[in-house]
Amino acid sequence: MPTETLLGATEAFTPKVLVVDANVKHCLLYRMEMEAQGFEVVCAHNGSEALQQIQDRSFDVAVVDVVLPDVNGAELVKEISTTRRHSNEHNLPIIINTAYPYGKSHIRRLAADAFVLKSSDLDELMGKITSLSRSHSMHGKMPTNTRRFKKQSNL
Repeated sequence: MPTETLLGATEAFTPKVLVVDANVKHCLLYRMEMEAQGFEVVCAHNGSEALQQIQDRSFDVAVVDVVLPDVNGAELVKEISTTRRHSNEHNLPIIINTAYPYGKSHIRRLAADAFVLKSSDLDELMGKITSLSRSHSMHGKMPTNTRRFKKQSNL
């Protein structure tokens, strides 16, 4: 029987997480904490790096900050969603992870699956990653209509 870590990575399933954050220290912290739970983590420090990583590898979930040096995180989320939809590949679950709570209403208009405020306590973020990555791996393809925060044309 596979052994399980605290938040749900198992020997049989290792969530592959893309963390997109311009702050190198945040990436290092997230990588250390997630790898300790058995996750495989790749960091990108801007939108261009993130898109290249997505093109080169397969991920179970992306954690995206909205403040990036080359593109707004909201634009990156839209680009990831559009690229995947047009390429007929699986929809990559996206978690917006930001320190700016005022952006939550704006984020709801995006094709993101979850919104988590940055915190020194990573339990909420790790829980969302575990939940979304397991769903993604079990179903292989997440239908667009399962996204919690669908883009709304009237907003």
